[in-house]
Amino acid sequence: MDRRSFISTMPVIGLLGSRAKRLDVGGAQHPISEWFPVVEEIGVQLYTLRSLLSQDVDRTLAVVAEIGYRTVEFAGLYGLTPQEMRRKLDAVGLRAVSSHVGVSDIRGDLASFLEGAQELGQDLVVVPSIPESERTSEGLRKLAEDFNRAGEMASSAGLHFGYHNHSWEFATLPDGSIMMDLLLERTEPGLVDWQMDIFWTVDGGADPIVYLESQPGRVTSVHVKDRTVNGLMVDVGKGVIDFATILPRAEELGMLHAFVEHDTPDAPMESVRYSFNALSSLKP
Repeated sequence: MDRRSFISTMPVIGLLGSRAKRLDVGGAQHPISEWFPVVEEIGVQLYTLRSLLSQDVDRTLAVVAEIGYRTVEFAGLYGLTPQEMRRKLDAVGLRAVSSHVGVSDIRGDLASFLEGAQELGQDLVVVPSIPESERTSEGLRKLAEDFNRAGEMASSAGLHFGYHNHSWEFATLPDGSIMMDLLLERTEPGLVDWQMDIFWTVDGGADPIVYLESQPGRVTSVHVKDRTVNGLMVDVGKGVIDFATILPRAEELGMLHAFVEHDTPDAPMESVRYSFNALSSLKP
């Protein structure tokens, strides 16, 4: 089964054209997709490289930059202060645009975390998951209130605040509601962004395009990792998710950052290298 055949088995995937932008080269108009890949600046979620970073931060960041990445998202600073990590990033030409922050942190000393994010030069802070005990209608209501407050604080600090999904958010609660829908409905669009993990969205049985189009401007970042027909997580280009269609549409609807990720790669650096090359070669 190829990419488009797989996507067509999911509900209500529409047919999308290539980007409308055109480039004037030598007096002739050419579709911009002939000249640029789907994502023009590819980032990486450094959780993928956690085993290497725990051994050698400097060498790992240097190789990430050599591959061609220019932006990173953190899931921890490996014992370094934000200032120390910023110097290491600057030394190899990388920019931290996002980091993950736990629910306990947004209910605690969020101000300190936001200060560190500012020192790193970030645009975004994201909650990557929520406790299983709060995955109820009432739990999500209370959590939405916390998210809105965190969004207000982040906005005051010049940052976006967001939430990153897994597959369970697309499950149906006893009252018939979908958990992801509740989170989106109960949080303020101007305060709480959505970091759509495309793998987990597909894995949860949802259609990324349908959600993107129902939430214009809300999905400001995505995680890019591929999925086989059998549901295995693989490097970008080794699965069947149609990123060549999804990512340009996401960008049109407000996506600012795309981060390559693999939760459990056998060879982490080889994984992010393969995904970078595959994503760079995609054309819409």
